[in-house]
Amino acid sequence: MSASSRRLAGAAFALTSATLYGITPVFVNAAYDEGADPSGLMTARYAVASVLLLGVRFVRVGTGSWPTRAVQLRLFLLGAIGLWLNGVCVFNAIDRMDSGLVMVLFYFYPIVVVLLAWLFYRHRPDRVIWPCLALTVGGVALGASDVSGAETVGVVLIVLGAVIYAVYSVVGARVMASTDVVTGLWFVLTGCAFSFGTVWLIDPPGLPSTMPATGVAWLSALEIAVVGTIVAMGAFFAGMARVGASSSAVIQTFEVLVTVTMGIVFLGESLTPRQVVGATMILGGVIWLTLAESRRASGAHETPSLEGHIAL
Repeated sequence: MSASSRRLAGAAFALTSATLYGITPVFVNAAYDEGADPSGLMTARYAVASVLLLGVRFVRVGTGSWPTRAVQLRLFLLGAIGLWLNGVCVFNAIDRMDSGLVMVLFYFYPIVVVLLAWLFYRHRPDRVIWPCLALTVGGVALGASDVSGAETVGVVLIVLGAVIYAVYSVVGARVMASTDVVTGLWFVLTGCAFSFGTVWLIDPPGLPSTMPATGVAWLSALEIAVVGTIVAMGAFFAGMARVGASSSAVIQTFEVLVTVTMGIVFLGESLTPRQVVGATMILGGVIWLTLAESRRASGAHETPSLEGHIAL
């Protein structure tokens, strides 16, 4: 395969991944309408996804080549704490406000990733980090300016979820380097399934966990587990392997457009003019920084510091 064909295939994989992630909120809302709640739906999602990914792992890797126990524990905790907390925030936010706005606000997380890499790993970012940060923070402020009082909790949850996801991405990128992608993701998803499953079994006050109870709810959960998790992640990593992390990250912003469009068409959602401007500022800042990091990394023969979806 020629270099141009490889990059074209990579772009197609990245767009496929962004589309599959972008349509997920439609199925999430369908399950909510059938009585499932965020914790119960995510319990079903990650339990199914972890079982399926274990099967994929056996087909691709076999029964051997497991990482050390220390790495296994780190990956499991990454899912049990990091991915679980992110899931609690993001999918409770979707339960409280329009999915398009949720995704718009969430997408400032790559800026946080770059700042964390600078803080913890001394990876000094390009100087454009500051105008990019100003753009994204301003965009978040504009995007949140028109929400109702009832949606304020959702805004807080999605901003917190973006910060948690940034920490999870930075830590996960280091830990995942110790094993192959499929094995690492299986431990992460299994850890997340363990946390959601534990909450479901204990059913603590203030943390309701209602599993899908109808055919429509379970079909939605299966779509989220199979298409919105396993297939979307596979397409993401296939794309990143062909076009690189930074180009993949830019293409991945297409996810926001898909989510907003699907919300408008199927969920009756909308964005106010100020929220549209805010979304443009957030995505503009992310793309600007990603391209700057990519150019700087190419000049220094380094790997760009922006990370993509480990799993969301």
